Amino acid sequence: MSSRPRLPAGFKAATARCSNSAVITAAAAVGMGAKPIPNSMSMRRLHIQSQHIKKGHPPLCTLIPHHRSKPIHKSTPYQHEHRRRTFTTTNPPTLRSFVTSPPQPPSIHPHSSSSDPTPLPEQFRSLMRLITHSVVVCTSSLGPVPRAMTMSSFTSLSLRPTPIISFNIATPSRTFDAVSSSRQFNIHILTNDPSGARIADWLARGNAAGLEVFEQLQQECGCSYEGGEKGEAPVIKGPGVLYVLRCQLLEKPLDGLVKVRDHYIVLGEVREIVEVNGNGGDKGEKFGLMYADRKYRELGGCIIPGDGVGEGSDGED
Repeated sequence: MSSRPRLPAGFKAATARCSNSAVITAAAAVGMGAKPIPNSMSMRRLHIQSQHIKKGHPPLCTLIPHHRSKPIHKSTPYQHEHRRRTFTTTNPPTLRSFVTSPPQPPSIHPHSSSSDPTPLPEQFRSLMRLITHSVVVCTSSLGPVPRAMTMSSFTSLSLRPTPIISFNIATPSRTFDAVSSSRQFNIHILTNDPSGARIADWLARGNAAGLEVFEQLQQECGCSYEGGEKGEAPVIKGPGVLYVLRCQLLEKPLDGLVKVRDHYIVLGEVREIVEVNGNGGDKGEKFGLMYADRKYRELGGCIIPGDGVGEGSDGED
């Protein structure tokens, strides 16, 4: 009597961690004698794809990812690598799309911490979901390797004699390693539309794959990038980017890096504002991308002073 096919250890461990049906099906197929999955479709990449789809960042108005089904192509590792090298010039694949939805009310309703048994950190997390945050992309380089991260903690601290900005990074972080080592970084202000949301969503996945996240910018976001080869911070160009702030770490205090528990507060000095995409299109009418309640947002209506109140005074003396 033949024994039941056993899954290889690597596939068994991966299927235990990942709910992607494609991964489980592929692992089972290998256990029953099918050809192994090519290296180019590793278990880790399939896991990332499943998390990408499940994450869904659906985000005034809400920018919701619109998924399109794609045919399954079987190929050898060589054919897969060949397509990766030539996608910018031959039949580029369809970009992951976002659509704009009508305004949506908050999905959470925090309560007083004195009457709610939920742990205070979780209550505070829910409360912060009611506050709109700016969404920007920070790029830097660790030697010749470019790094990037999407963040919502960007803010300005001072204007004179030069503008000072700050943001927070949880550690460990490959982007933080690049910023602290090179002491140079770029902040990309994104458009509050599907193009900006697509860039933010793609670069929120981390840098574990090294150059791959940048190599696929054209495929995933319709963007290109410059820099990174000689250690300078990369500049992303294309639809979805309004402006780029070229920055360097502040010398004082503490070399621009203030450690607070598992985070660092990064203090940077703005050296230049770069308009990377020119003045084309309706760029002059765009605001920056925002985020609230786990959704990307575009700016909605304005709250203006009523009769008898001077504009800008907020009704106060």
